[in-house]
Amino acid sequence: MNSDGLYDISLMGGQARAILIESTQLVQRAKEIHGLSRIATAALGRTLTATVMMGSMLKGDNESVSAQIKGGGPIGTVLAVAHGDCTVKGYVDNPGVDLPRTGKKLPVGAAVGKEGRLTVIKDLKLREPYVGQVNLVSGEIAEDFAMYFTASEQTPSLVSLGVLVSDERVEAAGGLIIQILPGASEAAIASIEASAGMFMDISGTMREYHLKDSVPQLLMHLEPEILSTRQPRYACNCSRERIEQVLVALGAEELSDMIREQHGAQVDCHFCNKRYTFCEDELKALLEAATIREGK
Repeated sequence: MNSDGLYDISLMGGQARAILIESTQLVQRAKEIHGLSRIATAALGRTLTATVMMGSMLKGDNESVSAQIKGGGPIGTVLAVAHGDCTVKGYVDNPGVDLPRTGKKLPVGAAVGKEGRLTVIKDLKLREPYVGQVNLVSGEIAEDFAMYFTASEQTPSLVSLGVLVSDERVEAAGGLIIQILPGASEAAIASIEASAGMFMDISGTMREYHLKDSVPQLLMHLEPEILSTRQPRYACNCSRERIEQVLVALGAEELSDMIREQHGAQVDCHFCNKRYTFCEDELKALLEAATIREGK
């Protein structure tokens, strides 16, 4: 199997920028971790793919971007978090969601819904994170991210996302973001707009050509120059230490209730399904830390 990869590409002598990704393996990893249905695989896979592409645009490896989609559909919330090092993680509220097809494509928009918003939060390690929100266009996810870039970041963008999935595995997944940069000529803008139809079946292109050969297949007429190559992957950065910090942050009163009522605690990570178990003595140690922190 070809490895996943991500290219940062200059187009037409710097008049536009493209991010092109093959994300088959990271979407397969998400499918395995969460036991996703085909529709949930497509919905989360598209969101992971878009979010890791946005993460690749960050300047620092420890900076992060999260994308949360709440559309009111039966899948519930769709959430993905990516870092500048091209790692990404995510989950959906209802991983087993299933809806009948009305055509050849999976009804992702119906599962996600469109009566809600896409919220993007960027943690650039400044005093306050950047938060942008747009109303959902379709719940098909690619159009919704395109609207976010255009309306919230004032960057006209073409976004294509795709996941081909069978009952057993992800056959192909990928994405393309093309952004027109300030100073682009009318001819350059027209050339990109005229090419939009070529980019829509991005998962089919990745299945047939994979990342490297997709560049000439999709972008040769736009004079592509590959600026950098990255390795995207699904990875969760949870740890016992992080969970302990979360428990201490709950405060002494809530920890006391846990000790008295449950004599221990189990904490599950939504992103990787790892379970952390704390016995009563361990909670008492955390209670002591919380008490000191609160100055009691």
